Formats: sequence, structure tokens, C-alpha cells
Amino acid sequence: MSTGPTDDGLEEGLRPIAQLCDGKVSFQTEGWRKLIHMEKLRFRVGASSHIMDAILCLNHDNPTYPTKLYLAENVGGEGVNWNEQAYLLGRNWPTFSYKDVSANQPYVDILASHLSGLTKGKAP
Repeated sequence: MSTGPTDDGLEEGLRPIAQLCDGKVSFQTEGWRKLIHMEKLRFRVGASSHIMDAILCLNHDNPTYPTKLYLAENVGGEGVNWNEQAYLLGRNWPTFSYKDVSANQPYVDILASHLSGLTKGKAP
């Protein structure tokens, strides 16, 4: 997969994610973490629609949780364990426990896998 910039300046691998956001999408780094910062990500949890900033960590340091999704706020989801927060890019981000989402797939598939834990109402 090409990750070079396209005519609109967006990295090619980010284009599908950008279609889900009303704001800017960009690669960021903090320490050893490779991140995708998404402004105004649109998603659903059950019947509720949400629009909020989010961060997708592509190289989390736990092999059971190789990737992580951080949202601007806890949005619930029945049976979801919101057990962690991380200070990234200058603010605290809550996250829920959702394991075994490989980084070896398109970025939008990583995001969809994490969001499925909320939309299905349960996370493994």
C-alpha cells in the first residue's frame, strides 16, 4: 500500500478514513507511538450517532493489543470495558479493551475492527 501524498496532500492510506471525518486526518508520532489523528470522526454506537476526535495507535506496546483506538470521550457500549486512558497529543483519551486487532491491514480496516467492538455492544 502506498503511503505517499496524493494530489490533495493526504497520505493515500488515510483517504478512506478521511471520508469518515469532518475534520483533518493526519499521521502523528508521540514517543515511540505511530498515530493517526482523526478530527470529527463520525461513527455509531447502537442507535446513537457520534462525532468526535479520535486517535488510532498503530503500534501499541502490548502484543495482545497491537493497535488501540482512543476516543475523546467514553461513549459506552453494552459490555465494553473502558479501562484505560492515555495522555497523547496534549490531552487525555479514554479507550476500551479490544484485543487482537492486527496492524497488518489497511488503516480503515483497523479502525473498523475497533469500532465494531462498540457497535456490536461487546468487546472481546
